[in-house]
Amino acid sequence: MKRITKLGLSFDKEAALYHAIRPGYPDELFDNLTQATDLPPHAKIVEIGPGTGQATKSLAERNYEITAIEIGSSLAKIAQRELRQYDNVEVITGAFEEVELPSQSFDLIFSAISFHWIKPGWKYRKPHQLLKRDGHLAIVHTHHVSDDKGDLFFHASQPIYQKYFPNSNNLKNALPAPDGIKPYKLDNSLFELSHFETFPLNIQYTAEQYRQLVNTYSPTLQLPPEKRTAFLDDIQYLIETEFNNRLQKYFSISLTVARKVSE
Repeated sequence: MKRITKLGLSFDKEAALYHAIRPGYPDELFDNLTQATDLPPHAKIVEIGPGTGQATKSLAERNYEITAIEIGSSLAKIAQRELRQYDNVEVITGAFEEVELPSQSFDLIFSAISFHWIKPGWKYRKPHQLLKRDGHLAIVHTHHVSDDKGDLFFHASQPIYQKYFPNSNNLKNALPAPDGIKPYKLDNSLFELSHFETFPLNIQYTAEQYRQLVNTYSPTLQLPPEKRTAFLDDIQYLIETEFNNRLQKYFSISLTVARKVSE
């Protein structure tokens, strides 16, 4: 459990870079989320792990009342700055598992790229406790997917990943196809799947920009400083020398929406 918390906090080391380089989310995702959950005007939402507030801003602009809980103090400070114009948003610094909130008071629990950091015993039990009857849980995740063109960079970079992460369980033989992304696995005793869809996102990076992006990923942040720098140097050099300093990355953003099962 302590390792989960430590990894979840690792992004706080590079909060400013995280805010600058991490990709955002399409407006269509929030439009479809609103429809899928039939959110009422001024719905009450708990956001788990808002980071620097990228998704929070899209929800705030729809006039929902948002309680955003961020465990990283540096990330929370940036979120507070970025969201200061919204009176309908409160950013709380703390762990979702520990922050006290009123039971059966919220229409939606929302989490973008952070739900997997919640301790297993709390992951579904606490959202179920906080949601109103027929409330919803929404989980957003960003996936690296195949470009359907041979995934040349993925294969060219594998020796680098094997060098610096030889014992990692995250090393893959291939990237998933966009249509192979599945809904987030739920606790079916507490939630039932009500909506799932994916949104394509393709971004071109320079070698330096992709270096910055990779420098916000938790495995990279866990490397010792010298090894981390060497790893990033190798990734940047690969893109500069073999990909003409340009890398087109293909992502798929998934939206899993689940309805609370009444006890």
